[in-house]
Amino acid sequence: MRALLRLVLATAAIVLAAASGFAQQKKAAAAPAQADAVTEKALRSAGDLVQSGKFQEAEPFAKEAVRAAPSSAVAHNLLGFVFEQLKELTSAEAQYRQAVRLDPGFAAAHGNLGNLLLQQGKLLPARKELELALKLDPNNARAHYNMGMVLAPLKEYSGAADEFNAARKLQGDEPAITFLYLRAALKANRLDEGLEAADELARVNQQNPPLLFNLALVLAEGEQYEAAAELFSRVNQLHPKTPEVLYNLGVAYHNLKRLDKAADALSEAADLKPEIPEAHFRLGLIASERLDHDNAILEFKHATARAPDRAQYREEFAIGNWELAAKSYRRAAVLDPRQALYALSLGDALFRAENYAEATAAFESAAKLDPGTEDIQYLLGYCYRAQGQFDLAKEHLQEQLRLNPKHVRARAGFGFVLLEEGDLAGAQKELEQAVTLDTENVDALFDLARTYARNKQNDKAMEYFERVLKLSPDNTQAHYQLFLLYTRSKQAERASAELERFHRLEELEKMVRREESTITKTRRAEAEQAEHSSTKETAPPNTKLR
Repeated sequence: MRALLRLVLATAAIVLAAASGFAQQKKAAAAPAQADAVTEKALRSAGDLVQSGKFQEAEPFAKEAVRAAPSSAVAHNLLGFVFEQLKELTSAEAQYRQAVRLDPGFAAAHGNLGNLLLQQGKLLPARKELELALKLDPNNARAHYNMGMVLAPLKEYSGAADEFNAARKLQGDEPAITFLYLRAALKANRLDEGLEAADELARVNQQNPPLLFNLALVLAEGEQYEAAAELFSRVNQLHPKTPEVLYNLGVAYHNLKRLDKAADALSEAADLKPEIPEAHFRLGLIASERLDHDNAILEFKHATARAPDRAQYREEFAIGNWELAAKSYRRAAVLDPRQALYALSLGDALFRAENYAEATAAFESAAKLDPGTEDIQYLLGYCYRAQGQFDLAKEHLQEQLRLNPKHVRARAGFGFVLLEEGDLAGAQKELEQAVTLDTENVDALFDLARTYARNKQNDKAMEYFERVLKLSPDNTQAHYQLFLLYTRSKQAERASAELERFHRLEELEKMVRREESTITKTRRAEAEQAEHSSTKETAPPNTKLR
């Protein structure tokens, strides 16, 4: 369903390009500046083929028009448009720039150049061209749309909302543009007008489940959970027993703190499609918030078993929950100190809460009670590594590798320690082995790229950082390292693009950390209050979880 939303939004851009941008070009082509017969015939032939989507066939006619009338801005603009559709972006940019040099008042050429720069991530130059296009032609829907696409990533959300709204009115209230307008309006805290537009769109499309679902996703993204829950519920009535709808309905209820309704919807989603890890993860969160740690651990095990590499499950569960789980395991360990499982579970909770010193002690206890505990040497090695005790970290990681030479995380962890100690040859050997064992291990790929960079093997370093970003596109440090490498290799344009992505992601991470800090304090206070209250009850709360 989320893929459907992305497809709808992409389609909107194409519709705008075809309906608004080229329409101006053809109008201009009807009375070209160079009115000789050869030029006019070439322009008309190219224009007709472009309108039919036959860009390869249009190319020779567009080139002929430029040869016949090299001072025609229309001809250069049309050839640039053809090159753009054929993905020859450097040639397209050159033609658009020639068009605006020949005719600075040519709005369509400024708009096309702005669109091309936007596609390449060059936001500020794109903004300049689009401002010129709109000054010359205020009713250019495509230019308004593209200006909104420029302003949104610059976090100028109110301006982006205005531009999307203008495009929406000129284009005839296209639903996909309304989604973009709504998203920007909500981020600009223009709630009333955003929700009014959402209500109108929902009213007009009240029997269209896919559109209503996508609209609910946008509302949920803007933290308008009440409105989102209402729409998800309506979609569930129109199209019952759809796991994705039930899952998102459960998430909306969870964010509204309606835990019973959230658990019901998520349980139904998990029953219909047991392989969805996210449903189990949310059920684990709900159980944890109710201090039902047995059900919480059970659901988290279901989630991680279905998606073992999804680190966010562990990271999000750490917010105010693992400390409380650790209290339960501490009590259990006191009651029966001979159970290695209790010590291991306590260590696991403390490990996930990033309390590595106490986790180490718990894991040491588990290792003494049961030396054969799976992965115990790796866990100890990781804890010592996190505390900067590299000698002890190496000792335990090497022991794990002696027991299992194909233990990828231990191999990667050992390589990390060697890299931190400056043993570049040893680090490279270990990390290359780790990547051979698991070609999609992001940590190993990242540290191997760092190793290559420190060895001045810049080409290989860039290759491996790019592999990291294919697997983890939001890896802030990988973008920063690529910025440094591109700068050293004098690839200024690529360096600038990576720096821009780094700054954008870094700011997002700061916002997330601030939000998580607030959530952590709130959840801990609520959980401690609930735990205090629960001691007065004679029976545990009914969680309604499976």
